[in-house]
Parts: sequence; C-alpha cells; structure tokens
Amino acid sequence: MTTTAPNRGDGSKVTGGGRRPERPVPAARSDRTSWSRIVMLVNVVLIAGVAIIGVTQLRGDQSPDRVATDPTAGAASTLADPDEGASEAPATEAPATQAPATEAPAPGGTVEAPRVKPTMRSNFAKGDRWPVGAGFRETGRLAWPLGVVDGLMTHGPAEGPNAVSWLEKWMKTDVRTIGARVQFAPNHSGSAAITAWHTSVLETSGLQQPRTGMRLALQPGAWQLVALDVHGQSTLESGTYPASGRSATFTMVRRGDTIWIIDPTGTVTQVRDPRISSLSGPWASWELRESKVGDRPAGFQEIWAG
Repeated sequence: MTTTAPNRGDGSKVTGGGRRPERPVPAARSDRTSWSRIVMLVNVVLIAGVAIIGVTQLRGDQSPDRVATDPTAGAASTLADPDEGASEAPATEAPATQAPATEAPAPGGTVEAPRVKPTMRSNFAKGDRWPVGAGFRETGRLAWPLGVVDGLMTHGPAEGPNAVSWLEKWMKTDVRTIGARVQFAPNHSGSAAITAWHTSVLETSGLQQPRTGMRLALQPGAWQLVALDVHGQSTLESGTYPASGRSATFTMVRRGDTIWIIDPTGTVTQVRDPRISSLSGPWASWELRESKVGDRPAGFQEIWAG
C-alpha cells in the first residue's frame, strides 16, 4: 500500500512513481507583492507632491514682489540701462531740441549762474584806493581825470562830446567773472560799462576799442550785452530793470561760450554765443562815458573781477 503524503522531514523527496508533488504558493510571497505595490504608489504620490511644491516655489521666485522683498537680492535699481534706447528716444518723449541762444528765467522758475570767486575787489565806498596794478586811459575833454573822490571812482564833467575813461586790470588768465556797483547821476546821467577785453584797451587810442564778446553797457534802468569783432558792434541781449535809488549792482559770469548776467534785482539772464568764448581775454575793464556836454558822470562804488 502506497501513500501520497509528503515526507515532512525532506520536501525534496518524492513518493510513489517518482512524481514531484505540486506545492501551493506560499502566502508570504503574495504579501510581499502587495506591499511593493503600496510602496510604489506612496513613492509616486510623494514625487508628485515634491514636483507641485517645486513649481509653486519657482513661480513665487519669479514674481516682482519676491524680487523686491528678497533680502538676498540686493537693492533694486530704478535706473534704466544706459545702453538701452541709446539710438532712439522713447515714443513718449518729445524730440530733443537745441538750446536757445538766450535763456531768460521761465515763469515760476529761475536760472542760476555758476559761482566764480573774484580774485580782486576794490570797495571805494569803504575807503579803498586805486586798485594795485591797474592802469587807465581817457579820450575827449574832461574837467579832471579819473580818480577816487569821496568814496566814488569817477571823473570830472565832460567839456566836449564822447568823453570816456577806461580803468583796466590784467587778471593773468581769461576773465570768468566781472562786476560793479554803479552810482548813476540823478539827472542826465552818463553811462558805464564792464568788459573783458581780448587785448588791452590801453594799447588803443581815441574811441578805438579791442575785440570782445563780454561787454555789458549800463544805463539807469537798462543794460545791453554787446560783442565787438571785425564786423563792428552787435547786441547779443538786452534787458531792463526797475531803477530804485542811484546805485545798481551788475555781475557777469562766463563759462565757455555762455554768459550769465545778474541785474540789480537778482534776475539772471543766460546768453550763449560763440564770440563769448572766442573773444575772451584776461583784461578786465570798467568804463565811464558821456556822449555830450551836460551829461553828468556816473561812478563806481565797488568793482571786482576774477
């Protein structure tokens, strides 16, 4: 009698006619397969979650608010790229135009002159005498020559037409600023002028004068900026001011081909002309002039240049 029960001591042995018995699938293997599937599913979920978080983080980093508040990003610059749009102006901007030759103060605004410190100053009203190193020239007939009288540099009344006195000071370098505090006569006042000459006025004669692009002719209540060149005299700019009292202070400042004129009220007028630069020079001059007998001379209370 034969049996089909397996030998529990050795599962590799067979009984009967040499046939290997069929073994059932162990239950542990089925459990491992299920657990692998669960782990794989969990990994997929975790990978998907990490991807979603990464995309969100990337979008947050690219937002403007993130750039502005990120402490590691540094200060954000509001300046445009200097190379951006260099060849073409933005469509919203008006086309650039050349600056006008004359720029008077705009309504509600002011024009400021550069600051240039004078290197010489004589205040005759406070007792200063003749400027050191200055010379003078006169033409026409005068009651007495140019000098300081009672705190005023002036000359005697004209005894003929075209009576002129020039006081000149060589400044070593081209004049950048020149000014004067002028006292006009109360009635029928003569005129005055402040000038930076290209060459010395003392080397001319009669009514001849050197070339200049920086000459301010002064009368009570009015002024004219003129240039003198080979073609004669031409007016570059003119202006008026309310005459208040007999004293009036004028200043000119030059930079390159531009002059700023400061009148007695403090108003600044800017004038640009190529002759201002090309005819500049180191000779500063202050001038008194009467065109006819009966005009009463003006005088200088103070002069300066630099």
